Amino acid sequence: MSKFFNFKTLVSFTTLTIAGCAALFSVTGIGTLFAGAALSAMVMAGALELGKLVGISFLYRYWSEIPKALKSYMSVASVVLIIITSAGIYGYLSSAYAKVAAEPLKMNADIQIYNSQVQTLDEEIKRKTARLDQIISLRGQQENRIDNLISKSETGSNTVIRSAQSSLTELNRTATTLQREINQTSAQRDSLKAKSLTKEVEINTNSDIGTFVYISKAIGVELDTVVKWFILIIVLVFDPLSICLVLAYNFLHKRDEPKEEIKTFAVYDEKPPVEPVMAVEPVPQSIKFDLNKLDSDDTFPQYMTKEETEEILDKFWLKKTMAKHRDINIF
Repeated sequence: MSKFFNFKTLVSFTTLTIAGCAALFSVTGIGTLFAGAALSAMVMAGALELGKLVGISFLYRYWSEIPKALKSYMSVASVVLIIITSAGIYGYLSSAYAKVAAEPLKMNADIQIYNSQVQTLDEEIKRKTARLDQIISLRGQQENRIDNLISKSETGSNTVIRSAQSSLTELNRTATTLQREINQTSAQRDSLKAKSLTKEVEINTNSDIGTFVYISKAIGVELDTVVKWFILIIVLVFDPLSICLVLAYNFLHKRDEPKEEIKTFAVYDEKPPVEPVMAVEPVPQSIKFDLNKLDSDDTFPQYMTKEETEEILDKFWLKKTMAKHRDINIF
């Protein structure tokens, strides 16, 4: 990657994005919970969010250096603030769901009422249908009885026949009434079913919660329960992920910090061994010379013998060597 866009930059941007979203949702949710002093609650929540991120970064960087009491308090405070943030996010998402789900929930309640009424009408239709079947059966028996009486009677106008005919007429009237009531009840039931179906279509085609409706039907769980668990899953991932990314950024930043160079020094506690040398007599005044003359073109000074020159040079290098080992203790 380029110099200005590397993995550390990506982690930093992602951390700021997720942590910022978590802070926004949490602050807004806490402001909703304390509607009486929403602005004050939001300012307080924002300060706590910032303190949480800074405190966690501080703990990561200086864990081995800070006192145990401070370490314990900041750890507990960070965990409590994570719980508060998660509660704020849950409140924010729940409030958002309640706003868009108010109308579908009302329609769902209407559907339940319609279904209950349909069930009551079905029971009434079954009861009236059973009664109608009884009456039809009695009417058939009565008709057979009348036929038998007529075939046995010579005149066909006796009192028993007239009574049987009157009873048959009443049965016919009751059967007609029951059939009309059954038809009316069936029409009312069908109307309620149509309304319920219309409400269900409106809920399923609602773009705001349509996905949750399909999930609810697929797993056979109520809509509110599905949304509640979905929000809990988001809450359990949101703020903890932002904390982990903050720690990841601190890790990368700490790793890339220039390390201080540790200088090591070799200390000589003991003096270097010096070979014993013979005592050298001081150079007589008469043979002192200027050492600069040794650098001249003259290969050998004429006023000194070879032995004297060698003796002077040996003493000179001996003094230089002794001075080196005596003065340099640390390097």
